[in-house]
Parts: sequence; C-alpha cells; structure tokens
Amino acid sequence: MLQQQLEMTLDKLSNDEFDGLTIDEAWIEEAGEEFKAALRKQLTPQEEGFRLRMSNVGKPLCQLQHGAMGSEKKRKNYNFKIQMLIGDAVECITNIMLKIAGANITGGKNQVELKLGETIVKGEDDIEIDHKIFDVKSCSPWAFDNKWAKGYSGLKESDDFGYVGQLTGYAKAQEKELGGWIVVNKSDGRVAVVEAEVSETEKKMNLFMMEYHADQIAKGTPLARQFEPIVDTFRGKPTGLKRLTKSCEFCDYTKACYPTAKLMAHPKSEAKNPPMYWFIEDD
Repeated sequence: MLQQQLEMTLDKLSNDEFDGLTIDEAWIEEAGEEFKAALRKQLTPQEEGFRLRMSNVGKPLCQLQHGAMGSEKKRKNYNFKIQMLIGDAVECITNIMLKIAGANITGGKNQVELKLGETIVKGEDDIEIDHKIFDVKSCSPWAFDNKWAKGYSGLKESDDFGYVGQLTGYAKAQEKELGGWIVVNKSDGRVAVVEAEVSETEKKMNLFMMEYHADQIAKGTPLARQFEPIVDTFRGKPTGLKRLTKSCEFCDYTKACYPTAKLMAHPKSEAKNPPMYWFIEDD
C-alpha cells in the first residue's frame, strides 16, 4: 500500500500533475531545517572516541572491537562526504514525499535508549508510520537491485551494516512494531518499501546478538576476526588470488586486519568500468 502511494505521488509530481495533492508550505520549511541540521553535522568535527549506538550495535562484533580498541581506520575516498550529504538530502526529500503521499505519519525523530546487559545504547529513529518504526535509507544502484529489490530476504542475505538490528533496537526501545525500510536509489530515484518480515524468534535472536555484542565490548574481549578471505574466481575458474568478503570491504578497519590488502580493479575483467575488490596475496 505504502509503495503504491509513493509511486503514484511521485508519478504525478514528475508529470506536474498537482491536482489532488496537498503540499503544505510548513513541510517544505521542515525539510529545509532538517537538511540544514544535516549540513551542520556533516561539516562539523565529530567527537572522537567509540561508543555503541543503535546504528552500529548490529554490525559484526569484530568491527565493534576494532572501534573500541581505537584501531586505525582506512582512509575514505574523497567523495565520501558528498555521498553522506546526498544520503541526508534523500532522507529529507523522502520524508516530505511521504507527507504528500498521505502516509499516516504517527511519529519519528525520537531519541531512544535500550538497555543491553549493563550497557545503555542510544539512537534516533527516522519515522513512524501507522505506529510502526521505519528507517529511511539511500543506496547505490547495485545495492538497490541486488539487495533491497528482493525484499526482506535480500537484506537478510547480506546485512553488512546491521540494519535489522538497528530497526529492532528502535522498535524494542519504544515497544512498537517493526515497519521496515523506505529505500531510495540515489542514482535514479527509484523507491522500494521493504517490510520487516521479522518473526518473533528472529527478534529475540537479534536482541540476544545485540546484547552479546554490548557485553563483549564492555568486557574488552580480545579481537577475533569473523571473516576470512575467499578464493577469487573469474568465469568459474580460480584466478590464484584471494579477496575480502563484502563485510570486510565495507568495514572501516580493513587495513587493520589486512595491512597488505589493496583495492583494485579485477585483473581479469575487460569491462570498461571493471568491478573493484580488495585483494590480498594468496598464501
């Protein structure tokens, strides 16, 4: 239903058909203020030091341990800040589009906290629709087509950023139902509403995992790598190289685990824009 509402509204707006649409000037002002706040955050030095938050507690434990240890992060690409700002802009735009579409927005932007063992983990949710908690995400074309377009099953296959744990935490902290994710392809503007088809058993498992992560960080448990390199293949044949898993590629601490890892185009690919991978020397 929400997917259809958004698509119909965006179709009308894209074709300058404003009949039947309500666009409140206050919504535009709110979106502007939200983006100004995002700009200030992105263009202001952030406080140093690691802390568990809703946005990271569902990530792999080894990543959290690196953060707690103060391991050196790999240097981000020069376009990283622009990507973050585009994501912020997409969230502001999505929020106003939901209002224009007539979504039943019942809350959002709540500062919440959840006790996980002896640790209090805090965060801020995105939006509440029909009393269910939703997260707004922007993503690359690859992630949209290969993950989000498949629905919840696609996210479960590869939840490298801990999105399920994040949403579970927001919902549990407020004793609300999980709604899901409203995802925008930041390249072409396509939208997907992905419902969180999370069973009660999964919810309990997610909360157990999050509490375990919090407990291990609190105890200062020694780092243990969770992912090992995989054998690289090209057209079904081994290339003699090893490359890192997606979880390691997306991790801030790739170089801390693999000092000799190199980000490079696939050497066998003849594509104009070959895929990039983190490779390591084969043992």
